[in-house]
Amino acid sequence: MGQPILDKTNKTVGSDKSRKKSGGKIFTILFLIVFVLGFGALGTGMVYSAYKKEKTYNAVTEGKVAGYRDYSYSHKHKFSPLVEYWVGNQVFMGETNIRFNYQPFKVGEYVSVYYNPKKPDEFYIKKYDLKTTYGMGAIFLLVSIGALGVFILFTILGKVKMDKEKKEQMQVKIILSLIFLFMFIVFSFVAGFGITICIFAGIGLFALYGLHQNKNK
Repeated sequence: MGQPILDKTNKTVGSDKSRKKSGGKIFTILFLIVFVLGFGALGTGMVYSAYKKEKTYNAVTEGKVAGYRDYSYSHKHKFSPLVEYWVGNQVFMGETNIRFNYQPFKVGEYVSVYYNPKKPDEFYIKKYDLKTTYGMGAIFLLVSIGALGVFILFTILGKVKMDKEKKEQMQVKIILSLIFLFMFIVFSFVAGFGITICIFAGIGLFALYGLHQNKNK
């Protein structure tokens, strides 16, 4: 009697596919770990740096914006304010380490300067330097936490028995919701909470109007 013929080709193809799938998952997990840890470490470092500076630079004096240092290049404008301030009988001139594409203070404007009593040449402008550092650190931390949250939610959804189409719709809604939330936080930091509320309320009303028009067609 003849022996049954085994289809080794299909087994090999199936094995290659499973290996590729497994390799893809491992790469995704490793990338996510590096991404989450990288952004988390950067955000934590920025927040801690701002907190340490706030505690160390605990002496305050009056300063005046003497001008700006221009770091513009290739039509990209970056400005850093130069501040002149007084500590006792000494006058110091310093530059902040935060740069923007606009000039936040008028030349000649007086600002509150917080400096290190042990090294008076080290200073910051509280509503300018620390606000930016804290804000950027918080954004990096939120990105890190958000990426980890998406991975956990997708992992849970992957194990739930559900219609494939509904599952994909839920995944899209989760991603869009997180993108919307991230944009809201960034806008709040850059433009202010009140302006952000007005902008997003306008977008929401426009979206509702569009949905209403589509239903009437």
